[in-house]
Amino acid sequence: MQAFSRLEQHPQASASTAEDLEHAYSSTRASAEPLKDERETRIWSAEDTRGLISFYKEYRIPGSRRLFSGAARSRAAREFRALLAIDLAGLPVARPLWYGEIKRGPILDRSVLVTLGLGAVSPLPDWLRSGPSSEVVLQTCLDLGALARSLHDLGFGHFRMQAKNFMVLEGEAPSLHMIDAPYTCRWSHPAPNRIRAVDLEDLCGSHSVFTPEQVEAVMEGYRGDGCPSGSLDGFHPGSRGRWGQKLRRIAYYLGAIWSGHRP
Repeated sequence: MQAFSRLEQHPQASASTAEDLEHAYSSTRASAEPLKDERETRIWSAEDTRGLISFYKEYRIPGSRRLFSGAARSRAAREFRALLAIDLAGLPVARPLWYGEIKRGPILDRSVLVTLGLGAVSPLPDWLRSGPSSEVVLQTCLDLGALARSLHDLGFGHFRMQAKNFMVLEGEAPSLHMIDAPYTCRWSHPAPNRIRAVDLEDLCGSHSVFTPEQVEAVMEGYRGDGCPSGSLDGFHPGSRGRWGQKLRRIAYYLGAIWSGHRP
């Protein structure tokens, strides 16, 4: 069993020793059927003695990048700290339980992030394709816009705000939870309008999963009682092509991390 060279737990999670977490990681990895197993990512789930389901996301460093792996935070560390900040801000998110890093000598070999399961959920695009009523869909789009607005008002910029990164917890009134936030940054004040526009273009742009009516509902939910300071009145989703939007997102993301806005 390999020991973690770095380990961090959610401050409100049940405290466990490093040895317990290393054992849980290695034993479940060996026994659980992977939900995803690709060159750089392996995902599996496991149930603990309390009946709680946790998801393990292992990020492997390919050989071509290992020599530079120590130059930046690991994927698990970035995502853990972003999800933790969002969770502690009181927004609905997959709760991060802990992350660990494994090195071979001075070189990072892999990192693992463990999150608490949300229950019976579907990715938002899959849920839309499942055929809920138009009234329920439009209300969920309104809720999505309001959630995006809350995230921005609390100072977060997501930088990958796509429909697939929102999970729908079904019930009498479907609710939304965020997952996958490795690029999220945070400001000490509400997110600047340029960052809001980048996120909203990712969510509602010409390459999104939403119909024009659904886009209108998302934007209505986002605006709520009024536009944020500085106004987004001039913003129209779909005004940029896929590659133009990608380059713009990368540029603003690099500016954000180089100016110290990681959680």
